[in-house]
Amino acid sequence: MEPASVARFREYLKIQTVHPTPEYEKCAEFLVNQAKEIGLGFQVVEPVKGKPVVIMKLEGTDPSLPTILLNSHIDVVPVFREKWDYDPFAATRIPVDGGKDFRIYARGSNDMKVQGSLYLEAFREIKASGKKFPRTVYASFVPDEEILSVGGMDPFSKTQEFKDLNVGFGIDEGSVSTNDYTYIFPSERATVPVVYTAHGNTGHGSQFIQGTAMEKLLPVINELLKLRESEKARLETLNGSLETTLGLVTTVNLTILEGGKQANVVPESFSATFDIRYPPNKDLHAFYKYLEDLGAKNGCEVDILYREDKNISKPVTDDNEFLKACVSTCIETGRKPIVTTITGCTDARWLRMKGIQSVGLGAIHNHESRPHGDNEYMSESNFIDGIPFYTMLIERLASVPDTN
Repeated sequence: MEPASVARFREYLKIQTVHPTPEYEKCAEFLVNQAKEIGLGFQVVEPVKGKPVVIMKLEGTDPSLPTILLNSHIDVVPVFREKWDYDPFAATRIPVDGGKDFRIYARGSNDMKVQGSLYLEAFREIKASGKKFPRTVYASFVPDEEILSVGGMDPFSKTQEFKDLNVGFGIDEGSVSTNDYTYIFPSERATVPVVYTAHGNTGHGSQFIQGTAMEKLLPVINELLKLRESEKARLETLNGSLETTLGLVTTVNLTILEGGKQANVVPESFSATFDIRYPPNKDLHAFYKYLEDLGAKNGCEVDILYREDKNISKPVTDDNEFLKACVSTCIETGRKPIVTTITGCTDARWLRMKGIQSVGLGAIHNHESRPHGDNEYMSESNFIDGIPFYTMLIERLASVPDTN
């Protein structure tokens, strides 16, 4: 018999919040109904029209204390359906291990509807128990994280409604761990998408045209690929697993190369787009200047598509009471905690840019990691195991005494 918690998880997964046309209104309706069933306070905020943010409230006994915010994003990345064995939005439940367990195949089952669903199930457990805690705990379900948060946590974090939450500490996206370690992420690399565009002379492809767009662009490409190789070599010198070291280096990938209309015509322009991830322990603004100077030196236009403000949050140190609650919850639920830097980017950066300490923390361990991959799935046993983890975590975070 399918557990009710799993049925609710699958219902959430079936909502096609996939880019470029996510069903955000349908998802908001589902989440509001969940809040009503559980008995939580809720509100829906729409900082960008058509992109609702759903906020749920587990009220604490001391409204003077800063609150806890559990954030998750509701959007998922596109799929290549021909690569899937099952409909990625059917949340198909397949028996494994002789029927002792099940796999739920769906886009978002790793990233990150599983975490949002576990928040809901933990809230359900706490409300059913009748327990009360000093701090109010909110859960926010936001859109657009997968497209740089353009209609999600970025604009939401600038609203009065966000300010009124009075957040003192945040929990956000963690990773699905392939081993018995659970990774706690108090920092993350900056996302630096940059486009270089060169313009030059054009003409017949049979000639030696001088001053072409590619002649200007190629040195930029070569230098950034040289940076890529040097950082890759540096990564190999660092001690530790890839999960704990990748976030300490700069990754550079050429992701889009555009230009040209016909084989025998030298094009007037070429552009190259790079996805760069920059470590938190380095000067990000100095790196922006390096990228701009690189373009100027070679006669290329530079467009850094997205810039992050300087991180003004205080570092989450080992003696932080909220971090201690995260670590102790991991240990007491059979997980081995490791504090490190996440390799990607999450909505936690918007909290940090508001001066709010935040960590990424997921409950799923000893599980294949397939975020954004084909045949993404979640084992039912792992999902169920995550419920007491978040139940305990919420209880402990909401009981941290005033740290001021």
